[in-house]
Amino acid sequence: MNHAQGIGCLTTMAFSVTTISTRTRLRAIKSLDSKCGQYRFRSTTNAGKIATANGTKSRFSDDSEQAITFSKSPLARLSTSSILRSLFMSSFFTSSLLFRPGFAIFQKIANSKSIWLNPDRNLLLRAVIRPVVYDQFCAGRNEAEIHKTSSEIKRLGFSGVVLCYGKEVQVYANGELLGYDSTELKAMDEQIDQWRDGNLKTLDMIGKGDWLGIKYTGAGLHITEALIRGENAPPKFVEAMETICERAVARGCRIWIDAEQQILQTTIDKWTFNLMRHFNKIGQQALIYNTIQAYLKSSRDKVQHQLELSQKEGWRLGIKLVRGAYISNDMRDRIHDTKADTDASYNSIVNDLLRGRFPAIANNRSPEIDLLLAGHNSNSIRQAARMASELAAASKLKVVPEFGQLQGMADDIGCELLQMADDAKRETTHLLAAESTFSPKVYKCLTWGTIQECMQYLTRRLTENRGAADRMKVGAVELKKELRRRIIGRF
Repeated sequence: MNHAQGIGCLTTMAFSVTTISTRTRLRAIKSLDSKCGQYRFRSTTNAGKIATANGTKSRFSDDSEQAITFSKSPLARLSTSSILRSLFMSSFFTSSLLFRPGFAIFQKIANSKSIWLNPDRNLLLRAVIRPVVYDQFCAGRNEAEIHKTSSEIKRLGFSGVVLCYGKEVQVYANGELLGYDSTELKAMDEQIDQWRDGNLKTLDMIGKGDWLGIKYTGAGLHITEALIRGENAPPKFVEAMETICERAVARGCRIWIDAEQQILQTTIDKWTFNLMRHFNKIGQQALIYNTIQAYLKSSRDKVQHQLELSQKEGWRLGIKLVRGAYISNDMRDRIHDTKADTDASYNSIVNDLLRGRFPAIANNRSPEIDLLLAGHNSNSIRQAARMASELAAASKLKVVPEFGQLQGMADDIGCELLQMADDAKRETTHLLAAESTFSPKVYKCLTWGTIQECMQYLTRRLTENRGAADRMKVGAVELKKELRRRIIGRF
């Protein structure tokens, strides 16, 4: 496909989206957004019934079909333009006719050296990609734009943002490395300095209560090779990470260390434990969270090992639990054979952490662990939220979970968690009730940078996370229901 064809295809897409958006803005947005009044909203799920803030309990059963009752539609907090954009992106990603050629064009633009295919320099491309794709998933190009995006996310009720400096190197099963320019290979110290400064700049653009997302491979090819070889972290890298951690402490932020391919992960864990020993203090909220991928057959053993290690050495463990995103370019024999096995792995780890059933913490009333559940699987997230609510009501919640999701993804379940928190706060009238009420905190994860840089980041996420389309299809059902409710509410 040549440049003109690529631009032509994108222009056609832009015309369709612009037409929909313009008509909607002229006729509907203000009136539809004003129709989001209070009413009883029921979301049916096979995950059971979420306990109410006053302590009403229900039996935990994965197979029982119950209804979650809210005081208003969880998606009522979203603007109509945001819902329309999400529906368009969902249609694109879930269409067998549109996705393959569209992704090819997207990938071509993301990695092109041509000024004609650079959306930061081509005004026509920018007019298409900025409102349709970039604004859906990314934070902004500079501090002012990032602050505006972050403020809007928090206005919706989210507890904060996870901002990522999108530089990384990906290691494929065939040994190929993606994410660096071999024609501009720099010395290790220079690569680490650039990566450190990028992360410090990222921290300076977020506020208290927010997170910094880090990938160690972002520090360059030399660090990636050290991770592959299982070496100790170079002193220059250790110094850079300590500087980043100290800045995070000063700004009241936390850090999650992303999981990467298994050829890297053992060393990533080792380097992260060394940082946790220094910065994660007993009796204080963890600063650094290590990521565990539940699709690995060893994931439960990893949780148990890290609990034992932190307890033995006297530091607080921070875990970010995800399903896993490298199935297409990782060691397949280490990954669960079926999706059902991965679901069972994720759900059982959550269950035993919240209930304190892992042997390492079974006898601890208040285990020294913080937990962030990152994911977009609606059944798992609903189960976790409901279970936390039930256990809190019975004063049996050992580990309090927080939740994280990618910006532009899983708005249906994210907004359900926010509405659950709002309803819990509304029904909490005294201190005793507050102590026995679970009010979920939810964070949105975004990257920042130029439009082309963020397109490269999104291309890598789409490549490694093929299951995203199925989750978007599920979320689209709820978005359509909300849009239909607003339209009916006009008459």
